[in-house]
Amino acid sequence: MTLSLTDVKFIVHLSVSPLVTWNFIGLGLKQLSLEVGDTVHIQETCDGWYKGYLVRNKDRQGAFPASIVQLRKVIIEKQGDQEVVLSAEMPLVKEVTTTLREWGSIWKQLYVANKERRVVQVQRLMWDLMEWRSQLLSGTLPSDEFKELKQKVTSKIDYGNKYGP
Repeated sequence: MTLSLTDVKFIVHLSVSPLVTWNFIGLGLKQLSLEVGDTVHIQETCDGWYKGYLVRNKDRQGAFPASIVQLRKVIIEKQGDQEVVLSAEMPLVKEVTTTLREWGSIWKQLYVANKERRVVQVQRLMWDLMEWRSQLLSGTLPSDEFKELKQKVTSKIDYGNKYGP
């Protein structure tokens, strides 16, 4: 069996990738509306604002507040002629982000259907997860608090998926 260079992965470098942490509704054509979990490419920065586009849809571009974007660590691997971007983020943080995106869609449907009690329930679940996600990302928790928080997050996601949204 022979290997070619296209079969081998090389870690090129560590970098940062901007990830949206709060929803933003752009006003007008010059602002870019974003949802939690979107990945953006930043082209310019100015006075607390970024100008850029969505990585998944380069046609959607505009300005958005820098405060809603978190720069996350990524690993860039070279595979043949292509670069592959991999998240260096904790799997639990990725799970929380995915869950928040799913629950956000459900919350919106409940809101449109005027199911006020359920809207409030889902909103509370989401607020807890957003707060805990911030704590996980801070990197400042002692190991025992970190383990405890991981358990709380996992339990909340399980509870929410079973009884919540």
